[in-house]
Amino acid sequence: MMKRPANFLLLTIFFVHFAILVTYFIGNFDAIVHAKYVFAAEKPIQVEHQPQIRTFNLEDEGQADMVPVLMYHRIIDENDLTTVHFDEQGELYGTIITLNQFEEQMKYLHDEEYTALTLHEFQAFMKEDLEVPKNSVLITFDDGFKDNYVNAYPVLKEYGFHATLFMISGRIDRDPRDYDPLDAQFLSVAEIEAGADVFQYMSHTHMFHERDENGEAYLVSKDKESILTDIETSLYILGDKTAFAYPFGEYDDDTLDVLKELEIEMAFTIQDGMAKRGDSLFEIPRRGIYHATTLEIFKNLITYE
Repeated sequence: MMKRPANFLLLTIFFVHFAILVTYFIGNFDAIVHAKYVFAAEKPIQVEHQPQIRTFNLEDEGQADMVPVLMYHRIIDENDLTTVHFDEQGELYGTIITLNQFEEQMKYLHDEEYTALTLHEFQAFMKEDLEVPKNSVLITFDDGFKDNYVNAYPVLKEYGFHATLFMISGRIDRDPRDYDPLDAQFLSVAEIEAGADVFQYMSHTHMFHERDENGEAYLVSKDKESILTDIETSLYILGDKTAFAYPFGEYDDDTLDVLKELEIEMAFTIQDGMAKRGDSLFEIPRRGIYHATTLEIFKNLITYE
């Protein structure tokens, strides 16, 4: 006579637990499926932030009066390209270049004896505190994709080049995962630390690399206090206030006020052009490198205004 109430109780417990698990899964879908890790306040990245500034011998090649700042996003081996990397018109997405293109461009910089500046060397140049070689370049990457470490890092290291990586800190992976070129994976903590001999890590916001329902970037559409809180979180995680890159290149006066309040020293746009002394340190132009950037176009981008 006691079996039915007992069975009913067991079923009730089962369904309650099942409902709790489903609710948890829905609420944490991104974290579970994509292994995303939202940093707690006590979890900054453990990388060294000592300014790297070299002294250059300028007698032979002369000194620069402007510096091209190159902007990359994803670097994918052409053998790993599939339909997911192409748009409806069959064109490779604009943020992707092939590993072969990247190798060709870095080899050209090396063969032409270009100096890949550290971020602090570039900053000192812009502030007229340091003269740099005429053939100088600043290499930057936006977002913090895993393929930057898998594909770009070995090439940069081979040539002894420095680069700056603007991280979306809220998308950093909790643990290393096997590289899957079909997925837009982000760097893990371990990969960030392992790549610190080549990359300097700067903020590209924490979770505000987004657009709202009207298509406006969060740095323009959100209230000033929310923007400050988001960027402040990113700065704490990354541990360096030297530079910032605007998501989608969008910003306004409130954004500039927030950066200055947080004591960020420089900010980079996606506006095309050479970086020159006298330019605003909060509106530094960059030269975007895309799949359509042939080597001839690349040569012109690093040479002419």
